[in-house]
Amino acid sequence: MAKRLYRSESNQVLGGVCAGLGDFLGIDPVFIRIFFVVWTILGEFSVPIYILLWVIVPRESSVDVNEKFEMNDLGARFRQMGSEIQKITRQPSSELIVFAGVGMIAWGVYYLVDEYINLNIWSYSQYIWPALLIIAGVLVIIRTTRKK
Repeated sequence: MAKRLYRSESNQVLGGVCAGLGDFLGIDPVFIRIFFVVWTILGEFSVPIYILLWVIVPRESSVDVNEKFEMNDLGARFRQMGSEIQKITRQPSSELIVFAGVGMIAWGVYYLVDEYINLNIWSYSQYIWPALLIIAGVLVIIRTTRKK
């Protein structure tokens, strides 16, 4: 039986896209999640690609009934995505919070390094935003790990 691409419902952090891709490719989903975080930090099109995959790729339970993407189902897919986002915002998983914290730290470090390379001695205000991102990421991770 051929492997099918699906969005995981059992190992999802946000939409199950990374876990489904990991299962399809035979890679640990953590590496795919890290890839998406780094891709987002570098300013590429990772967020639109993730959302597109979230809409197009069927859920794990739909693969068994051979559900395929059709354009007339687009509205239903967006409603399904909206309900999944509501569920995530009401009860975010600790993994999602940790990945968000790590992402904020990495984003802050990236911008600090970028500003350091283009160092302007007379203006230090460009360091405030990256420093705040790093501090927020550290606080999110500390708060999440203390709850465990």
